[in-house]
Amino acid sequence: MIGRTLTCGEADPFLPLTRFLADLRARIRSGGLAVGAMVPPEMAIAEERSVSRGTVRAALALLVEEGLIEVVPGQGRRVVGSAPPGPPATAWERVADALRRRLTAGEVPPSTPLPSEAALVAEFEVSRNTVRRAYKQLVDEGLVVIRHGAGAFPAPR
Repeated sequence: MIGRTLTCGEADPFLPLTRFLADLRARIRSGGLAVGAMVPPEMAIAEERSVSRGTVRAALALLVEEGLIEVVPGQGRRVVGSAPPGPPATAWERVADALRRRLTAGEVPPSTPLPSEAALVAEFEVSRNTVRRAYKQLVDEGLVVIRHGAGAFPAPR
């Protein structure tokens, strides 16, 4: 079948995928799906576009390969790219953003521990895993150092 030329009146079996993929690329590039926004679930897209879930999954896999979206384990798929920072999309990003602002504003002296996981859980009304993910992000950015048994501290500059 691959490489075979279609005869007059014969339907292209890849047309739904091709059209859907072009539309999704256009929505991402035009800002219809903003950078950082979560891509709707496969089933929601399939129902909206009247295509099979397999078609949606194939298109999303191609967009991942192209670097337009990324898979976020346990959450779904998110549009990637560089754009002006907007409001955080997830709870851990909200916590990380608040801590990042405190650190860059100099609210926390270098040798003073940052709030404990329990304190942040209470302050932001999120789970302990959410706080851990926020701290992991700040460690990855080089803003925070975790000392086992002692807590989180601003990274030395």
